[in-house]
Amino acid sequence: MAALKTSGRSKHALPSFYNNLPQNRSSRIATSRRDKANQDKLNTDIFELYMEDLWKHIDEDKKSAYAYFDSLWFNMYYCGQNIPNVLKWIKAKRIFSRQYVFVPIVCCGHWSLLVLCHFDETNCSDIKKGPRMIVLDSLNTADPTRFQSAIRKFIADIYETEEREESKQFINKIRLEFPKVPQQNGEECGIYVLYFIQCFLQNKKLAEVLENKKLEEDFTQLLDDGWFDPEELENFRKDIHSFQANRNSKTEE
Repeated sequence: MAALKTSGRSKHALPSFYNNLPQNRSSRIATSRRDKANQDKLNTDIFELYMEDLWKHIDEDKKSAYAYFDSLWFNMYYCGQNIPNVLKWIKAKRIFSRQYVFVPIVCCGHWSLLVLCHFDETNCSDIKKGPRMIVLDSLNTADPTRFQSAIRKFIADIYETEEREESKQFINKIRLEFPKVPQQNGEECGIYVLYFIQCFLQNKKLAEVLENKKLEEDFTQLLDDGWFDPEELENFRKDIHSFQANRNSKTEE
C-alpha cells in the first residue's frame, strides 16, 4: 500500500514540484500518520530518502546510465495535475541518454514499477537492445495492465515535449511487457518497488539476464531466469524497516 506524504523532503527536491501538489494531498498525510506503525506501508518520503541513499552507493557509470523519477510524477500526470510541469521535470532527467529509467507508479493506494529500457536506442526492430518497457507489479490481482493506455500516452507526451524525431508509429511499436515477479503477502508493495530497483542496480544475475535478452525475446518469464532470491528479499525488507525506523526517530527528535 502507498501512503503519500511531503514533510521531511530532501533539500535536493525540485521546488516547483512541491509548490504544485494536488490539493487533496493533505488528507492523505493524515492517513499516512495513522498508518505509521505499520512498517510495510511505505510512504513517498521514505521512498525518496531511501532512493537518495541508494544512489549514493552506486558507481558513477550507473549514475550516468540510470535515472529515476519522483514517486509522484506519474500519479500527477495520470490525475491530470500540473502535466506541463511534470513533463518539464522529466525532460531534465534526459531519459533518451539512459540505459534504464525507473518510473514508480503510485495509484489507487498501490505501488508498481515501470522500467524504461534502452530508450537511448532509436530502433525498435533492427538492433539487439531496442527500446522496451516493462511493468513490475507485486500484486497481480490489481491488474497491472490497467495502466497500459495511460503509460503509452505518457511516453508519447514525453517524446512530443522533447521534440523527438521519432514517429507515432515508432512509439507505438515500443514493447510494453508485464513479466512475472515475486508477489507480496501483505501491504509491502512499495518495498517491492524499491527491491526491484535495487535488483537492477546490484543483482549480477539479473544484469546478466537483461544483457543477454534479445529484442525479439519477451520478458514474461523474467522470474524464471534464476535471479530472484527470497532470502535476499527478506533481508532487504528488514533493511527498509530499519531505515524507516531511523528516519522516524530523527523526525521525532
